[in-house]
Amino acid sequence: MATRCAARVKRTSGERVRMAAKRRTCGQSLVEFALSLSLLLLILMAIFDLGRVFHSYIVITNAAREGAYYGAMHPEDHAGIIARAIAEAQNSGISLGSGQVTVSSSGESGTPMEVGVQFGFSLLTTYLLGAQNMQLQSWARMVIY
Repeated sequence: MATRCAARVKRTSGERVRMAAKRRTCGQSLVEFALSLSLLLLILMAIFDLGRVFHSYIVITNAAREGAYYGAMHPEDHAGIIARAIAEAQNSGISLGSGQVTVSSSGESGTPMEVGVQFGFSLLTTYLLGAQNMQLQSWARMVIY
């Protein structure tokens, strides 16, 4: 009956070679796991960032649409248009300033009212890869009643 104690069991040279190879294989697996785990975490962070970018773009698009909708009914109230767009974005978790909302219209019935929203988005992977922040912008156009 074989025991686990290495001092009591005499191994042949073939057994010693197989055991040394097994120890090297275990170490190799650990290194491969560490390398692949770091790559998988980077990919996971990039996917998370992509979802955040899409969410932010949808929010600023909705803010521009809300501002344009309000502007189509109240074309002379530029402060109200900007406030409506900012409020729509804040309801979804993005804080905008009045300098990030642009309004352009002639104020006449039947002409278009354009509202633009710009938002500086910072990625999580910026800190790892050194990438630049993204500038998201969206425009909405509606006809003044």
